[in-house]
Amino acid sequence: MHPRRPDIDAALTDLRNRLPGGKIVDHWGGEPHWPTPEQLRLRDAWFDSLAEALEMALTRQDFVPIVIPEARSPPDWEFILAHALARHSGPVASYPHFSETRRKEGEPVITLGTAFDELVIFQGPLELHGHVDLRGTVVVLGDLIIHGALMDGDPADSGLVVIGNERVCALSAGADHVVTGDMDAELLVPSGSEGSLAVGGEVRVRLRLKNSTAGEEERRWLEPVPSDEVLEDGWTLCREVGSGRTKVRPPP
Repeated sequence: MHPRRPDIDAALTDLRNRLPGGKIVDHWGGEPHWPTPEQLRLRDAWFDSLAEALEMALTRQDFVPIVIPEARSPPDWEFILAHALARHSGPVASYPHFSETRRKEGEPVITLGTAFDELVIFQGPLELHGHVDLRGTVVVLGDLIIHGALMDGDPADSGLVVIGNERVCALSAGADHVVTGDMDAELLVPSGSEGSLAVGGEVRVRLRLKNSTAGEEERRWLEPVPSDEVLEDGWTLCREVGSGRTKVRPPP
């Protein structure tokens, strides 16, 4: 057993018992049934990999992206490690480090994170102005507010954990995405990939599409109603709502 294992175990207990909404970590089997000796061995190896990563992170003066083990079960590993690092006052990133901002079609687009196999932990609260595209896995220690649209990516390449509340104008949801607190959005569009959105608090969404295109009933809640080309592309519709060109009508 790695000497940092007690710190990882304590962080997991702290998430479950103290942090509002922290029990959402169990959505991914934070405490699964491991009936066979081989499964127990794999579980111990998995926790030891967190402990080793925590040890390496605590020895550094400045934050650098953390390589994600191939065999980890996202986003458990990132969730627990980030909380353990915060509990020990380890170095984390501050925005705009590990981000890139460019203009696309006249609007700011922020790429947050680094590579598909790396984890970046940002100190929150984090407030971003523009559309946001994830790269790799990102954890925000605190609230996340996005004045624009968020594409959280694909579960094979990216993931997002918010240890706090999340507020976004429009969300294209496809990656593994965890929010321990509340989530607020004007528009929620599933991207069609097999990620999982889990929220520990309340979910307040004005308009939730059943798939990546808006049907006749859903179009009634948009004003002005966008073109058919926009309505047939979930990410384009998210950008329209995120930029304020299209509004989601409040419920009657």
